[in-house]
Formats: sequence, C-alpha cells, structure tokens
Amino acid sequence: MIDKDILVLKDQVITHRRWLHKNPEIRFEVYDTRNYILEELKRIGFTEIKVLAKTGIKAVLRGRTGDRTLAFRADMDALAIEEKTGLPFASLRKGYMHACGHDGHMSILLGFAKWIFNNKDKIDDNIVLVFQPDEELEGGAQPMIEEGLLEDPKVDAIFGLHIMPDLPQGKIGLRKGPLMAQTSEVDIEIMGKSAHGAMPYKGVDAIVAAAHFVTAIQSMLTRTFDPAEEIVFSIGKIQGGSSRNIIAGKVSMECTVRTFSEELYQAVKEKTVDLLAGMEKSHRIKSTYKDGIYYPPVINDEELTQKIIDILPKEQYIRIDPVMISEDFSNYQKVVPGVFSFLGSGNPEEGHIHPLHSNLFDFDEEVLLYGIQYYKNILMG
Repeated sequence: MIDKDILVLKDQVITHRRWLHKNPEIRFEVYDTRNYILEELKRIGFTEIKVLAKTGIKAVLRGRTGDRTLAFRADMDALAIEEKTGLPFASLRKGYMHACGHDGHMSILLGFAKWIFNNKDKIDDNIVLVFQPDEELEGGAQPMIEEGLLEDPKVDAIFGLHIMPDLPQGKIGLRKGPLMAQTSEVDIEIMGKSAHGAMPYKGVDAIVAAAHFVTAIQSMLTRTFDPAEEIVFSIGKIQGGSSRNIIAGKVSMECTVRTFSEELYQAVKEKTVDLLAGMEKSHRIKSTYKDGIYYPPVINDEELTQKIIDILPKEQYIRIDPVMISEDFSNYQKVVPGVFSFLGSGNPEEGHIHPLHSNLFDFDEEVLLYGIQYYKNILMG
C-alpha cells in the first residue's frame, strides 16, 4: 500500500516528527517551528518560499506545464497541555504539547516536499505547500489568504488531512459535502444586582438566572428546531459571584455553538437572544450576547472528493459521518475547491487509543508514510 519511493523517506520523517514534538509552540508564536521548516525546505532545494502571517510558510514548486496548481496544507501549532506520554522525545517545553497531531501533519508535508522535489521532472502541476500557524485558536488560514497565499500561482484546489485516532491506522476517512461543523465562540453575560446574602430580595440574583438559562437553552433547542438539524450549544465555563454571603451581581458564560450552516447558526443566535430577552423580564436581569472567533463549516467539494474516492484502494477508504469538531481549513474552501480528510491512527494493540487533545495522545509513526502516500495519490491520480 506504501510505495518504495515513499518507504525510503521513513527515517527522515520520523526525525522531523520527533524534533517538532519535542519543541511545541502555540498560536502564531511558532518561530522555532517556522525556522526548522524553512531550513529543511531550503535543504531539499526549494527556492520559492515566502513567510506569511508572521510565522506561516508558502513554498512553491513550478510544474512542467503549470496548467493546474494544487495546494497541500499542514497546521503548525501545539496546545497548552502538559504532556504525560513519557516518550523519549516528549515535549521539552513545560506546559505545551503536540496533542493534536500537528507535528505529524508537518512531518507528512515535509516528507511530501522531499518526494515531489525528487520527482519534479515528472510533475506537470504547480504545487503549493502551506504550513499554517494557529489553527487551534484564532485561525491562521484567513490572514495567510489575505497575504496572497492562494495567488501566484493561483491555486485551483487545496487538500488537507488530520490524524484521527477514532479511525483504524492507515485508513482514510472521507465524505462529500459537509464534514466538520461551523463553530462560533459565544460569550454571554447576565447582570443582576448584588445584595447581602441574608437579604436576597434586595438584589437580583444573577446565579439563579444563569442556572435557569443553562437548562432553558437545551429545552429551547430541542423544542424549537427539527431534531434532524445538527446543533450543539455547549457552555464550557461559568463564572460568577464574589463571596458565599453575597448575592451575585454578574455571571459570565463562555460557550461554543456548532452547526453545519450559517443560516442555522443565525437562527440559533436569534432564538437565544429571544430567550435572554424573556429572562430580562422574568428575572429582572440585563444580558449581553457576543459572538467572536468563527470558523465556517468544512464542506468538501463533491467532484474532487469523488476523484479521491475513485483512486483510493477500496480497503483503505471509509465513508464517515459529519463530525461536530471544527477546522479553519474551511476558510480556504470558501475561496477555492478543497477536500479535507481524516488519516486513521487508532491502534489498540500498540496502545494508541487516546483522543485528540489528550495529554497521552501519540501515534505509530508508520502513519506518516500513509499520509505522504495519500498526497502522492492525489497528485498523480
């Protein structure tokens, strides 16, 4: 399943993965990661390289004809998680870890860079390699687009993958159309009136109102929207009050809302604001609803996806259902056709069972070769 010209890259990509894993960085502050990748691309022989969005990288290889330009993307950032794997190449930076496989994604793309440069005399297409910072938090895709990532050469299609422990090792999880949810970060504040705990009637208890909201929002969703509509409204953090004997004057809630369309999100927002407005009357509170960081849904181009399905070995392809996690790869898909896939890393026999974002997350490094092979198949298929 893995070609010989890919197998010979094994030691190199493992070296890349282990260095990157030992040196995690977050957000746009991936300077050491950027410098490592820049040095490796230059060593391979790439000369057309640009730094975008402070720490992102665009590397171009012009094909023999250049009739088509394909882009391949890897994310660079780690997470603020204390690693507990005990690996000999565990994170050297306390409190930070590549717990989402981005070290693997970068290693796959560096291996693919080596392969395409070794075979450049056989490649007709222009190829753009994209190393993107800050996928996890604010989203590095959009600033890279704004700085010209998809121009010169003009990208015709873009591809990305994510290592996924929920799928068996080496399998490719794929589907046409909606794959990953839109997400919006939502901050809600409920303002009441502080009072002595012995005289609650002299105040307006924001905690009581917040408790009502927590239960009411779930009832609102299930009784307002078609059960077939996929909606997740998660309240991840609630903070309020100052002392055990003081009625809370304010409660803050940090939430995420996930759907598969902008229209549905706007409908959820409207109903939530209506609910808060009703509570303002019934609970005598004031409220605010603010939505912030926003990722559109990942929607795979149907024609491109079918072409990939057709070239994949039947035993490797798994048609998956949409998932509620999100990815800012979706910003590229708003500009050019694109396909995002999952690369299985689940391997219970070797203990690779821990989920993404776990401080125990790891994978068999053989997975890296499957990723390079997958990109080769797309390019040459």
